[in-house]
Amino acid sequence: MSRYKDELNLAKLGANLTKRREGLRLSVEDVSEMTGFSAQTIRNIEAGEESSLSYVIAICQALELHPTKAFDFSIQLKPRFKLSAVRAEKTRLTQRIDGFVASDYFKKGRTAKDVVTELNEVYHIKTTTSAVSVILKRKVDEQRLKITQDGKQRIYKKNS
Repeated sequence: MSRYKDELNLAKLGANLTKRREGLRLSVEDVSEMTGFSAQTIRNIEAGEESSLSYVIAICQALELHPTKAFDFSIQLKPRFKLSAVRAEKTRLTQRIDGFVASDYFKKGRTAKDVVTELNEVYHIKTTTSAVSVILKRKVDEQRLKITQDGKQRIYKKNS
């Protein structure tokens, strides 16, 4: 996968940093000394070529400019890619299971099959035990549920 770079917004950010630096009558070399970064790195950031957030924050500090001011320009607020139907369904399923975890549903040990049945009865969601098992395992990793084994069946229960 290639590295993502938002050239338009990086150029706007760089222009704001340049404007502030010039307003303070500082040279690129001055900012370089104040940050410990090379002058070329400062030039690259001001030109919209470099995108390290750590560098931008350090430059803002050197310019006594809060980063929110450096980013004070119009940005289109929409994701690069639309959420797929499959991912949206997994998110919805996770939210429903989170509701079960928050309630008393898992006070009693439950299998993935029990959860599938409950999802169907309560929300009319048709899903698989494998899809539910992945989410339940994540809840175990988050320490919201504990897991025990009864033969081949995994039993999920709320942490006490």
